[in-house]
Amino acid sequence: MRLGVITLQDAPWPELVERWRTLEQLGVETIWVADHIGHRGLEPGEPWFEAWSCLAALAYETSAPRIGPLVSPMTFRNPAVLARTALTVAELSGGRLELGIGSGASEWDHAVAQVPTWTAKERAAAFAVWVERLLAVLADDRFHPKREIPLTIAGRGRTILGLAARFADRWNTFGGFGITADEALRRGREDNARLDELCADTGRTVLRSALLGYHAFADETPWRSDEAFTDVVERWREAGFQELVFYYPPDTAMPDGTVAPGVFERAFSR
Repeated sequence: MRLGVITLQDAPWPELVERWRTLEQLGVETIWVADHIGHRGLEPGEPWFEAWSCLAALAYETSAPRIGPLVSPMTFRNPAVLARTALTVAELSGGRLELGIGSGASEWDHAVAQVPTWTAKERAAAFAVWVERLLAVLADDRFHPKREIPLTIAGRGRTILGLAARFADRWNTFGGFGITADEALRRGREDNARLDELCADTGRTVLRSALLGYHAFADETPWRSDEAFTDVVERWREAGFQELVFYYPPDTAMPDGTVAPGVFERAFSR
């Protein structure tokens, strides 16, 4: 099982840099950041840094981990500008960029960006056009330098899975908001089975990835013990997943904030 980490940009800048350096020292393979304008839980005066600025800094502050947004949304990212930004950060990082994209699920971001309200059908149709434009600009011979940029498409539903089967190197899901771990696993199995069918048609291999460890998502609590972490990994492996991405710091995942000493560090040093 591959393991990655996502760091929220809600700490003072020196603390964020220290988190990234700590994760690199642990040998974390991929460090992601969240791409949101903000969120409703921010307290007055609490910092929140813009995702692609963080990724440019990550390109300089680290040397080994792959880096990327999980995910940059259609909501407020013009596909041409996002493509040019991605090409720039891919170069700055020496080719370590992973580009994660999604149709945008944050109502808070949607309201701040003042995007018109979409029905589910309208959102799906708009996202399909948006993805194809993004890929067209990434491939445009007028824009250099070029690096290979693996694509992650995140989300659920027929359109998302279809686009993943056509274009993505990785598909990522978080299961859903406020659901049980069993329900998240059930959804994951069903989506994996559907993606298998779609990939059989396209002839492509897509890595299956799950984002875990945030209290508003599926109620997994991997950091209570080494055994709890192993149990989480094995259940998601059985459901067909090849990668798990966890929030950092690890207490983000725990409803009461309690993390057993050393479990996170041992998980990533195996």
